[in-house]
Amino acid sequence: EAKRLRPRLFAEHALALSLTGRPNDAESLLKEVDRAIGTTGEDRRSLLGFASAVRSWCASLRGDAPEALDLARRALSLLPKEDLHQRLLAAGCMGDALGTVGDLASASAALAEATEIGLAAGHTYGTLTVMTLHARVQVERGRLREADETLRRAQRFVSERGVGLLPATGVFHIGMGTLLYERDDLDGAERELRRGIELAERTREVTDLVWGYVGLSRTKRARGDEEGAMEVARNAERVAHDSGADLQVAIASSWMVRLRISHGDPAEAAANERERAANAGEAPDAARVVNRMTSARLLHARGRYDEALRLLDELQEAAQTAGRTGNLIEILALQALALWARKAKERAVTTLTQAFALAEPEGYVRTFVDEGAAMGGLLSATLETRQRGGVSGVSTEYLAKLLAAQTNGKAAAKADGRLPEPLSGRELEVLALMAAGESNGEIAARLFISTTTVKTHVNNLYRKLGTSSRTRAVARAKELGLI
Repeated sequence: EAKRLRPRLFAEHALALSLTGRPNDAESLLKEVDRAIGTTGEDRRSLLGFASAVRSWCASLRGDAPEALDLARRALSLLPKEDLHQRLLAAGCMGDALGTVGDLASASAALAEATEIGLAAGHTYGTLTVMTLHARVQVERGRLREADETLRRAQRFVSERGVGLLPATGVFHIGMGTLLYERDDLDGAERELRRGIELAERTREVTDLVWGYVGLSRTKRARGDEEGAMEVARNAERVAHDSGADLQVAIASSWMVRLRISHGDPAEAAANERERAANAGEAPDAARVVNRMTSARLLHARGRYDEALRLLDELQEAAQTAGRTGNLIEILALQALALWARKAKERAVTTLTQAFALAEPEGYVRTFVDEGAAMGGLLSATLETRQRGGVSGVSTEYLAKLLAAQTNGKAAAKADGRLPEPLSGRELEVLALMAAGESNGEIAARLFISTTTVKTHVNNLYRKLGTSSRTRAVARAKELGLI
């Protein structure tokens, strides 16, 4: 009865349902709002605007980004300027929808504006949500440094308001964990992702949970915990499928396919993808991109390299047009791997170097490292070519860093049992540069350390590898799969 007298309560309840991934239940309540308009003393335009904003988010959950965009614009045209909380919701929905349809520049501008509305409104959850959405768009545009600045601003906001323990902060922790993971800070990533998931599980916000579970699964896989990675990936799939949100289903399913491929089971991965496709409707642009990338990975895993390259060429053109630089870096890496598999080594190195030219300034690491052993061989070949002056546009120290990160995972873990002590990350970097034929002085200049420090690392390598010369140390490292 209270809701019928005050239909805004229906809209508030509908918003809560939509945020927990229940758009159909939310729509039932919004119909009550429609029926009540005209019989209440509440401001009609404000109420219509609020209902349109909630419907915009529901449309996003259903995967109808164009409808979400239209509803968000309608909401902003109806809502009074002083109605900051509802305008924050509408502006955030508009930014999210613009990102989903592929207009990343407009999405970034809309989310920056939504952030300012949220700060003015003092709305903790809404402000953190749009800040994190903005950071995700910046990551998609390949701008990790800007994303880092956005998330650190969110961190200051949380600290200043003293709300670090509220469930609303889960979205921020998941965003920070995802960025730390790309930078190869696995300890920091796992800490932030676990904290974010713990908080997001209280609100049951679908987008946050799927991103959080996928991020944690990636981290577990990077640490060699394949069983744990699969268990967490299943959580992501369950939450995504329960919500029916196309983009979240695509993200969770795509990661599951990658796990299946890494386990050497492309047939099972293909079955996963067929099941997803059979249950999918017409997906929004962002989901279609994820799904087509999954198809390219499956073609590659099954040895159909020419088909994979044709699809990747199409995706490359679309990514360049849309300004999806983060996606473009991944596409170029996959193209390089397909060319490498076809024995087109020079083209593979050239293509990978194009990816590095975009990735190095922003600090990308895991995008390359997560491609596995084949990427290790291609990285080594690129480093050797760089040393000969065959390619430019990427520094030797960046290549050494990637090689160190690549070998510091599974290959290093296997070697640890045959070494008295595991090699440190810095020792692996020095080892990679030694293998490329660089002198102690050159290594010192590359890594911005003293020659004395390099000598210490080299002596540690001799001791740990049980050798007494550079040539033998490099040979032993190759035997152990470290380079």
